[in-house]
Amino acid sequence: MRLLPLLLAGLLVCAVQAQDAPQDDSQRYVVDIELQTIDEFQQLLERAEQLLLDGTVSQEDPSEVTFLLHGPVLRSLLRQNYLSNKATVDLAASLSALGVIDIKACRTWMGGNGVDEEDLQPFIETVAYATAELQRLRRENNYLYF
Repeated sequence: MRLLPLLLAGLLVCAVQAQDAPQDDSQRYVVDIELQTIDEFQQLLERAEQLLLDGTVSQEDPSEVTFLLHGPVLRSLLRQNYLSNKATVDLAASLSALGVIDIKACRTWMGGNGVDEEDLQPFIETVAYATAELQRLRRENNYLYF
């Protein structure tokens, strides 16, 4: 089953709801993503970029969407794979630097799959366990899960 169309739709719905809802500085979104390919991740990033270009999200506020990544896509985001995935990595770095998104990688998945934290791109944060981080963000920071 492909989750990408559902995730893209969820991102769009949440962005539209955020635009229509009364402004609440504490309202943020978190996505728990186990993507298989860099192409799937590229599509999510392009959608986030379009939301920025459309003015739906702002670079002046703290990131409205946090991606919690685990799964094979993390291998594509390693420093040694930069040249093979340059367009996607550059877009992710740009959106991260602009404050549109936060990208966090699950150290538990990485440890079980031979991915070293120091090999990740510098804009990717790590968390001990994606599920625990998801719960923490929802509990402590009022993040909505979609």
